[in-house]
Amino acid sequence: MPAQNLVRDLEILRGKRVAVIAGPVSQEDALYLRTVPRAQWSLTAILEALTDSGVRCEHLDPTAPDFITRITGFDAAFLNVHGPYGEDGRIQGLLDFLSVPYTSSGVLASSVGMDKLVSKAVFTHLGIATPRSSRLLSPKTAAAVAADFPLPAMLKAVDGGSSVGLRLIERTEELVPALTEMTERGFTRCFLEEFITGRAMTISVIPSDEGLLCMPPLEFVTSAAYYDESTKLGGDDAPSIEYRVPDDLPEHTVKEMARGAESLHEFLDCRGAIRVDYMIDADDVPYALETNTIPGLQRHSNLPVSCAEAGISYDELVIGLLAEAVKRATPAPWTVS
Repeated sequence: MPAQNLVRDLEILRGKRVAVIAGPVSQEDALYLRTVPRAQWSLTAILEALTDSGVRCEHLDPTAPDFITRITGFDAAFLNVHGPYGEDGRIQGLLDFLSVPYTSSGVLASSVGMDKLVSKAVFTHLGIATPRSSRLLSPKTAAAVAADFPLPAMLKAVDGGSSVGLRLIERTEELVPALTEMTERGFTRCFLEEFITGRAMTISVIPSDEGLLCMPPLEFVTSAAYYDESTKLGGDDAPSIEYRVPDDLPEHTVKEMARGAESLHEFLDCRGAIRVDYMIDADDVPYALETNTIPGLQRHSNLPVSCAEAGISYDELVIGLLAEAVKRATPAPWTVS
């Protein structure tokens, strides 16, 4: 998505009416909208980028009663939703059925990327290292599972967002209360994952005319024990967080992260940008944690920051993702005369 393609991408979007879809479809998005000032929302930044580039756009809330009626009046949709109902293939399937082109991956890649256990099975199939995990937990089986699982470990919701639905479990007796709390929050499928001590990294992949482009990796530097929702969303009492391009990673580690992200994009037939989160252990081995098929788009989020490091501006990124969606659109069969 080089800068010289911006003029061409804008020509593709000429005359198109674009809906920017954002709303509280999941706990992750609802928490984000309650916590982050509107001026800092990714929705605000996307609308500004499109408007400043001359693209006709409008915000649509997918939880509004008239959403389905209204979305059919648009030529394309820019998806800015996360978690269940946003990033798991459900809204993607609806838009496919309505024959409305949209940014991000399709139904299969979205649903696989949202399910952490299925993602881990795909990692293993592709030869990508991933931390050991337990079977699904229930309050009745949790204690027995924890007794056989090395602690500390992460308790994770299968379909939690990138930072919602996480708890660090350091002692066996902590598991059942933590699992009960997660269940009460609506996370019905949870598992334990080996806690890798090391460095938290992410790497993004975007499409271009030449194929897939891997952006520079970013490291999450924080005083928190792990990257949870309070760290991600910020606030007066939140731990500090910094995203920076590491300059001390071995070349083979960076290549392995990039290989994993590219192979996932190709194997799942992803569209648009994806981001793969890793933990790097003391031996510089990268362990894949999850795939994000709709990476965050606040101006200071991981994907825009890493693109900026590669010389791609925020506006170029947003316009490029939307133009790719329009170019690759496949109408529903019954809409083709």
